[in-house]
Amino acid sequence: MGPKRNTVQKELVKRIVLESCDHPTAEEVYCRARQELASISLGTVYRILRDLVTAGEILEVHIPGKPLRFDRTTSSHAHFICSRCLRAYDVDVSIDSLVEEAEKDGFAPSGAQVTFFGVCDACK
Repeated sequence: MGPKRNTVQKELVKRIVLESCDHPTAEEVYCRARQELASISLGTVYRILRDLVTAGEILEVHIPGKPLRFDRTTSSHAHFICSRCLRAYDVDVSIDSLVEEAEKDGFAPSGAQVTFFGVCDACK
């Protein structure tokens, strides 16, 4: 039963992130998952999220001093973090040109994250 149960848990966690527009934290994913599968543990959710990030199926969104958030969009884009509501928004800005500039300067970046901070339209 172990492998099947793990598959069910993994598919549930993956579906929750892929259906979420709000860049949920692991705790938020856990709370949503427990509504469908009460036996899932927080540790399992963390492990599955880490595995999904490693596999390139989802992204981590880093907000200084805050819990990691998870993003369903894996293409090159930036984020905007509202300093009032702490929501994370996708910003349709390609960061590929920034990576190219770093390469021109002799660096070999393995990835990049661009995050804007300020107040979102809803909180203004």
